[in-house]
Amino acid sequence: MGIIDRACRNQAILYSSAIALRLIIFSFPSVADTFLQRVEFATPVTSYKRLTEGAYLYDSNVPPYDGGLFHQAPLLLSIFSFLTSIPNYYTIPLLYSSIDIIIAHSLYRIKQTKPLPKPLASSNNNSDKKQPSLEPHIIAALYLFNPFTILSCISRSSIIFSNLSIVMAILCAQRDRPSMAMIWIALAGYLGLYPAMLVVPLVLMQPSSKSFSMITTFVLGIVGLLGISRWLVGSWDFIAATYGVILFLSDLTPNTGMFWYFFIEIFDQFRSFFMVVFQFHAFIFVAPLCIKLRHQPLFVITVLCGIMSVFKSYPAIGDAALFLGLLPLHDELFEYFRYGFLITNIYLYSSVLAPIFWHLWLYAGSGNANFFYAITLVYNLGSVLLLIDMIFSVLRRNYDIENPNAIGKHVVQK
Repeated sequence: MGIIDRACRNQAILYSSAIALRLIIFSFPSVADTFLQRVEFATPVTSYKRLTEGAYLYDSNVPPYDGGLFHQAPLLLSIFSFLTSIPNYYTIPLLYSSIDIIIAHSLYRIKQTKPLPKPLASSNNNSDKKQPSLEPHIIAALYLFNPFTILSCISRSSIIFSNLSIVMAILCAQRDRPSMAMIWIALAGYLGLYPAMLVVPLVLMQPSSKSFSMITTFVLGIVGLLGISRWLVGSWDFIAATYGVILFLSDLTPNTGMFWYFFIEIFDQFRSFFMVVFQFHAFIFVAPLCIKLRHQPLFVITVLCGIMSVFKSYPAIGDAALFLGLLPLHDELFEYFRYGFLITNIYLYSSVLAPIFWHLWLYAGSGNANFFYAITLVYNLGSVLLLIDMIFSVLRRNYDIENPNAIGKHVVQK
């Protein structure tokens, strides 16, 4: 009982500290409003400012999807139409802070219920090497106090709802609740489209006998959410205004992704071809990852979240926050990482220079769009290097498990 009480007390301290930190920052409206408008956190499909404007139009009985400004799901529109009518300033900050706590606690539970990784066998005496493992509360703390997570919360980006749905889907699948997992991932796909690619690894987390029922539940969940959306707004216009914008990139507002600048510069006759190539590239990794690492679906989900944070059409820092929050779940791979120092410096370098280059471009007038786009490419390079390091690490660890005599030796594939 003493250990349980101490764990509960540590969680209470951790979660209350995280909420207090967020509310303290929210208590300075000028600071919170600054992050609200930052393109690193707010994209056309996740912006809180656009969400509140859409809610105002909705309350005024003006079709919110007619003006080409609002691109978020009708369900969010309905929820925030109610929340913004509450006069208390701290209603929204408390909501976002609470969701971050729920995500962190879900990561905590995922770490608790995650099967132990296969141990490495010593090449000398064939005994298991002791594998250091991060405690679940460390996983939660790494997520809650990650600057990307905190600032994404302060910006009130609606990406947090997609992140919540993804983490809850993982937790439900890991706890043998396949139907709930599919409902949650259906909600994530409904909110942002790209999370639908996670259906395959989630299905792999369950016995093959449940695959058909899980996919059926997912499809029914999507159909149900679309039907509710049609009922809320009275038309199907939201499909083109939400998923159409994500797929065809009609809004070229700058962000941390690689689409916007390329499609500003591309000739119109080539736009359709490259649009297909770019969108296909985001989804093409699902099949090879699920085939090669079919026995490690949680790792596949983590990698796909990293791919989404780089290759989706409107990525934000909140996408990277989820990816980096899932990464410590695979702490057995850390000893194989090769570029940790380089990746950390790339993230720090791009995080500092991105707002500077944005200011030079739009306010000082001494730079141009190339400045900001170049630093976003550096930021995405860091994410890609991290993904490469992760894939190398899991493949090398699997090889070491199968070939204990190769542990610690350089291996060249011929």
